[in-house]
Amino acid sequence: MKMVSISSFIISMIFVCLLSAQLFHADDDINCLKSVKASLDKNNSFLKSWDFTNGTKTNVSTFSGIECWNPDDNRVLSINLSGLGLVGQFPLSVSKCGSMTGLDLSNNNLNGSIPSNISHLIPYVTSLDLSYNLFSGNITDNIANCTFMNILKLNNNNFTGQIPEQIGQLTRLKKFDVSNNQLSGRVPDFGNNTDSVAVNYANNAGLCGGPLSPCKH
Repeated sequence: MKMVSISSFIISMIFVCLLSAQLFHADDDINCLKSVKASLDKNNSFLKSWDFTNGTKTNVSTFSGIECWNPDDNRVLSINLSGLGLVGQFPLSVSKCGSMTGLDLSNNNLNGSIPSNISHLIPYVTSLDLSYNLFSGNITDNIANCTFMNILKLNNNNFTGQIPEQIGQLTRLKKFDVSNNQLSGRVPDFGNNTDSVAVNYANNAGLCGGPLSPCKH
């Protein structure tokens, strides 16, 4: 009987720990979205459905642009805030949405540079769309550490400098679009994956190599 009681106690404790961990991560995702809203929609003009008045009982799966792994667990699968007129810089707080695999911030008025530690902010993202914004500066080579990336859209911004050659090491990449920027230099070499990656380098007068004109030595 004593062994049964001990076993029951251990099982109960494991269940409590798992439940606590789930609630903790759910709170993380709530805080993630709360911070994203605070940084991109300070006047509550575009994300009115993001209502956090219920605290930890908030169901983020009902928020516009939010898809969860499961409607009941508040773990964010993807964030799609395309075309909302949002203003600000890349929201660093997305790092709190630790299970997120998709991020679409396209067609807004976001500016600044891509964070130099972006792979730590969105380590599991398979699709990143920052197109049609006002982002500028160099494309950080740290983005090549987002090893699950399938789709990377950075087109129609104000990026300058060279495309990091390390992007060619993203073996899962299927679509790469940097058209309509101010980029220069040699484009990445995707090696054996060249034929499986749909690339768009249009309207970057300084780019060369790969499917473009040969680079001048």
